[in-house]
Amino acid sequence: MRWFLSLSLALVLSGCATVSPTVDLAVRVTPPDPTVSFTILQLNDVYEITPVAGGREGGLARVATIRKQLLAENPNTYTVIAGDFFGPSALGTARVDGERLRGKQMVAVLNALGLDLATFGNHEFDLDEGDFMMRMEETNFDWVSTNVADASGTMFMKTEPHHLVTFTDDEGDAVRVAFVGVTLDSNPKDYVRYSNPIRELYDEVEYLSDRADVIVALTHLALEDDIRVAVEIPEIDVILGGHEHENVEVYRGSDFTPIFKADANARSVYIHRITFDPRTGDIRMNSELLPVTDAIPDDPEVAAVVQEWVDIAFSGFIEQGFDPNAVVTTTTEALDGREATIRNRETNLGSLIAESFLREDGSADLAVFNGGSVRIDDVLPAGDVSQYDIIRVMPFGGNVLAVGIKGSVLAQALSQGLANRGSGGFLQTANVSRDGETWMIGGEALDPDRTYRMATNDFLVSGRETGLDFFNVEENPDMELLATHRDVRMACIDELQRRFGRP
Repeated sequence: MRWFLSLSLALVLSGCATVSPTVDLAVRVTPPDPTVSFTILQLNDVYEITPVAGGREGGLARVATIRKQLLAENPNTYTVIAGDFFGPSALGTARVDGERLRGKQMVAVLNALGLDLATFGNHEFDLDEGDFMMRMEETNFDWVSTNVADASGTMFMKTEPHHLVTFTDDEGDAVRVAFVGVTLDSNPKDYVRYSNPIRELYDEVEYLSDRADVIVALTHLALEDDIRVAVEIPEIDVILGGHEHENVEVYRGSDFTPIFKADANARSVYIHRITFDPRTGDIRMNSELLPVTDAIPDDPEVAAVVQEWVDIAFSGFIEQGFDPNAVVTTTTEALDGREATIRNRETNLGSLIAESFLREDGSADLAVFNGGSVRIDDVLPAGDVSQYDIIRVMPFGGNVLAVGIKGSVLAQALSQGLANRGSGGFLQTANVSRDGETWMIGGEALDPDRTYRMATNDFLVSGRETGLDFFNVEENPDMELLATHRDVRMACIDELQRRFGRP
């Protein structure tokens, strides 16, 4: 109204008597917009710094391009990762100067990308304490964890129980965003202490109630636990999660709290554009699942860092006796090593590996291995397969073993493997089938009193797989080590060449 009165008076004083009194001369001033907007770029479960799916999907240099575009759109852009990136990965197993990389390459690339904040995934603790602490020291980004600490209960370096960020706009309006983070306790280590994630979140969110306008939970939990968080702690505004490896968008709880997870290995990222109105406390969010494909160009600076670490790792593989660029065969079918399949049912890649164990031993009645030893989480497309592809499939390596095993113990292990569906303890097999409730070996009903010769990988018979603590060749009197053969990857290469020919 002040602008209208001022303009009318000026016109009268200037002698503009001819102006019709019916003409509206009011200047319509748009009231200032007090809302503040910010963007969160979300990743989770990234084990590869390079693209996957034959180069068509993923790639952290492409993610860096997306991040720069988002920053140009809104400087209030924050990049987060919901755990699982120190390992496991193929490049991380390369031995350089006598030590394995163990995630060093991933930290370097995420630093170059400009990651802002991380929470722990269970696989961060695959590392022993010394390597874990070195990786933490190398990170240039912040960490948030509300339920993970060291063995004494002290927060790990660079880690906070909550992480507060204030975003402002050009008018000086502000929004206070609090990040909290939790991790499932599926990887116990002596140097790590986990506390109850739901209880810790509840207490932390209560503390933040008058200190933050928006609360974001950065979680590495199973989806059912994320849903519990949404139901039991409605004060949390959004849950950005990991662990499942496949994209998720669900809404749960009295406030219909959104839960988002992107695809593993940066096959996709989530972009969350969020607007906060400080007058009303209203939050508006637009979330986009963006596939990361070869249509997105590499950021040249991050691409250079990626290539540097690929070269370093490949030099290490060469010293170990591998030729990572060498083509071992040319396949006529795609080989499925995705976690969602190989941990739930028989796949052609799982069957090929199990058959390679049978042939490696030559006398085995059956072969069996844990699906979790396949870490590629990818489909190898039909075409050339390199030695590096095989390292990606089974980065942990290990030997093929021949084990004598009593039928009753074998039956128990096979049944437990079936019960492990959905986890790394699900078993892939060769020469094993099921007729109703009866296990069949080589087409004949399993005899609980017979001793079978089983080809397997060394990890499976260590007793460390889920529910298979009894499956320990060193401690179970009904199991006996009969022979130790070559690295599982060499056996796999031989089977690939037998099926598809040599290059």
